[in-house]
Amino acid sequence: MQKLSIIIPVYNEVSTIAQVMHVISNLELIGGIMKEIIVVNDCSTDGTRNEIETAQVVLKDSSIKVLHHIKNQGKGGAIHTGIREATGDYTIIQDADLELEPKEINFLIEAVLNGNADVVYGSRFLGSKVKGGSILSNMANGFLTRLSNWIFGIKITDMETCYKLVPTVEFKALNLVEKRFGFEPEITAKLAKNKALNWAEVPITYNARTEAQGKKIGWKDGFRAIWCILKYGLGK
Repeated sequence: MQKLSIIIPVYNEVSTIAQVMHVISNLELIGGIMKEIIVVNDCSTDGTRNEIETAQVVLKDSSIKVLHHIKNQGKGGAIHTGIREATGDYTIIQDADLELEPKEINFLIEAVLNGNADVVYGSRFLGSKVKGGSILSNMANGFLTRLSNWIFGIKITDMETCYKLVPTVEFKALNLVEKRFGFEPEITAKLAKNKALNWAEVPITYNARTEAQGKKIGWKDGFRAIWCILKYGLGK
């Protein structure tokens, strides 16, 4: 791995996006790996665009590429745009908040460099106590993960995790279609169909936001996730 593409999908994150861009820009990857940062603003309406453009000027980081959707397409749609632009050997998604610890991206990279895996998921439920998140949301996550394991024929502990480290060529070949939060099970289902890929999980830190702090996923997204698990897991 010589270069990592980090895609940051953004929608109405005016209070956090500048900090996230600073943290990711200053992130040092192990093994001297280079990075490209692809920020996709999904037609934000709250001043996020100004925050992104200001941060880009302040940072003066040539590895940052900013793209703006003229129409809101959903988080999945923003990720589709980022994947098309990715030129790294591997790609990972970084949310536009700090629920996860960006420095722990190196934990996932390490699993690849050690030769143990092609695809690495960062699990919020592996090896450490869950920090934050309601009991209901954690139960829902556990159910969705168990269902996906059963349908996809895999064994992981956190299907809905943001941190999915995937070879860019594999990401581009998935032909993703889900525009909202259904893209998580869609990615996992389509990766699972490639039996040549070796999987690994590493524990990561999780500091969950509340809905009042900007958490956007809701119960309707849970039902959509179930549908996507069945649709992409049982379909061809």
